[in-house]
Amino acid sequence: MDFTKYIFRSHMVGNIINVPKPLTADQASTLIKYRERNSGVGRILTEKQKDDLKDLEYKEMKSRKFELSDFNKAELTKIVCYEKSGRSKILENAYLEKGLKVEKSARDLISKVLKILLTSDDERKSNNWVTGKRDVFSKSVIPDIKSTYSYETFIKHLLESASSLYLRQLDSYMDLWKIYESLLCFVLIDTPSNLVDREIIKSSYSKDILTFDGDIKDSGIEDVKRIITNHIYTRAGLEKYCTESSYAYIEWFDDFVEIPDAERIHMIPHSFDKIRIEQRNECINLGREFMNTVKPINNIIQIIA
Repeated sequence: MDFTKYIFRSHMVGNIINVPKPLTADQASTLIKYRERNSGVGRILTEKQKDDLKDLEYKEMKSRKFELSDFNKAELTKIVCYEKSGRSKILENAYLEKGLKVEKSARDLISKVLKILLTSDDERKSNNWVTGKRDVFSKSVIPDIKSTYSYETFIKHLLESASSLYLRQLDSYMDLWKIYESLLCFVLIDTPSNLVDREIIKSSYSKDILTFDGDIKDSGIEDVKRIITNHIYTRAGLEKYCTESSYAYIEWFDDFVEIPDAERIHMIPHSFDKIRIEQRNECINLGREFMNTVKPINNIIQIIA
């Protein structure tokens, strides 16, 4: 199987990108000074400074050379295995399940807060490098919606820098659609009842909050309330959950605090950068070359009868 022209999916291309680490400003300045002194300008370098110059020259050379990391190679090897066997990776976890189930609700919440009508975009685009399908139709900006699994994960996104994997995904979308502004949108939507139930059951394994008949023990009510309020943010969502589930009663939530719509959205702007696309394409070329070298990795040992 030839991977010379393999097209990568936008949502995973970040897994194969490894950009060389540039010299720091101090290192670059020192390198220039040491090169001058080594050529006869100014004071003669000490032996230690000569060693430092060699080290800086090596780092400068490495800063211009793209190489795949062990992680990149492992991800590429997985792709080769799936492609050669005619199979595809099964993406199954609670985070993805929620994202799929609340996709429209997340888009509608953004529409409500921004006072514009956002609609889904089912068109898939491809070029010589990547393929992708964006979430929302727009002629001016590419929003990519990420429905966070819980309040805890939403707070994490508020406090931390955006994932490079997500930003590389947006790079490819902007490249495909020729739209040069994008928004990474984290949205807090009530978690579907079956997933909340699953979290309660999982918690019971360690905290013993369920009776043999599946009811909540009195000692477990506060734990259950914490789980539910970490996953449900509207009064309507809470009432719906208490109606559908046997694990909670609305009377338990006199102190429930609803989170306003505008506080359930966090947007990170990200602009097109031609250099980032060039970096991506360089890594894709390396990735394709590596994929063509991957041999079967299963091990067979000959047994002498």
